[in-house]
Amino acid sequence: MNLKKVFFCALLALMLGLIAACALGETARDITKKCKISASNGGASKMTDGKVNEYWEAKKSFSTVTVKLPSGTKAGGMLIEWFVKFTSFEFTQYDQDGAVLRGENSDGYFQGTVTWLNVEPEAVKLELKVYSKGRICGLHVYSQGDIDPEIQMWENPPEKLDLMLIVAHQDDEQLWFGGLLPYYCAVRDSDVQVIYMTSCGRARIKESLNGLWTMGVKTVPEVVGFKNSYTTVKESTELWGGKENIERSMVRLIRKYRPEVIVTHDIKGEYGHPQHKLIAMRIVDAAKAAADPNQYPDSAALYGAWEVKKVYLHLGDTNAIYMDWNTPSERLGGKTPLEMAALGFKEHKSQQKRYNMDMGKKYDYTKFSLVYTTVGPDVMKNDFLENTPALEP
Repeated sequence: MNLKKVFFCALLALMLGLIAACALGETARDITKKCKISASNGGASKMTDGKVNEYWEAKKSFSTVTVKLPSGTKAGGMLIEWFVKFTSFEFTQYDQDGAVLRGENSDGYFQGTVTWLNVEPEAVKLELKVYSKGRICGLHVYSQGDIDPEIQMWENPPEKLDLMLIVAHQDDEQLWFGGLLPYYCAVRDSDVQVIYMTSCGRARIKESLNGLWTMGVKTVPEVVGFKNSYTTVKESTELWGGKENIERSMVRLIRKYRPEVIVTHDIKGEYGHPQHKLIAMRIVDAAKAAADPNQYPDSAALYGAWEVKKVYLHLGDTNAIYMDWNTPSERLGGKTPLEMAALGFKEHKSQQKRYNMDMGKKYDYTKFSLVYTTVGPDVMKNDFLENTPALEP
């Protein structure tokens, strides 16, 4: 091959590479280190040091976090990791002349553990006014471009759910419920919300977020924040504020998310955990109360009453059904829902020495019992959504 042909081939390869790059689009980069980040009450470095157990905290009334973007770089978004729970905030963007490009508050944001904020291309300065002693353990600024799939851009939940999974602790969602989340979220594309009744600490919450994302869950979970403890049912009830407070919290969740179906723990607590038992003991009464606007009127005024169609407990023999978590799916890259759940559980690195997926197998994560229904008994007995509007065309 002569030199002209070699040059032509090289030029053609370069052009094709440029065309491919343009077609694929530029990938967003983490530009946090290039930004100047400060806080009105100091301690801003705790938001960017990568330590999930450390956090910056707003003053009692409010504090302001200021982000100055690097010259010549257009930002695409900012990711905020709240220490445990979301707090109210105001977000303002300014152009190079100091004019407000966009201002918004948290009324439109879901109260989860992670918040994504879109940034205008002309913005050079961002201000986040955080209220009520809000705690931020992570802040990341990204350039414009396609978001890497590894970046957890969590979605707000829909106005109404097909299914709500209520668990006690971060990691229960895989151990005792097997392939439920990969199956319904990724294979069935159902509207699903995960609720953690306790907080096991920010590191465990981070592990749960990584695990959920690995399984294909894109809706950010809610952490109620009750204290995690292995005592007795009676002591856990007192620790969570009493039966009425527990029921009130569950009713609020039901009315807020409006699920057709609720799935939760075994009445015996799987291996006997009292907080697993407590949730199972209280959930049916909460489902009944949620449909009555005269009960817990505060949440009824805020969200309206809501009738849950069905409640399932893990295990049990009442109207038992069996789920198939072992069928491969193209939507899971050829893996089974159970294999995806196992991958999700690997993200719970702090729990690997104490628990494993075989424990869930021992307690049969395919078996569930229908303990409450307003739509009659199951017939097929292989689908939580049977007889609900979620299956209607």
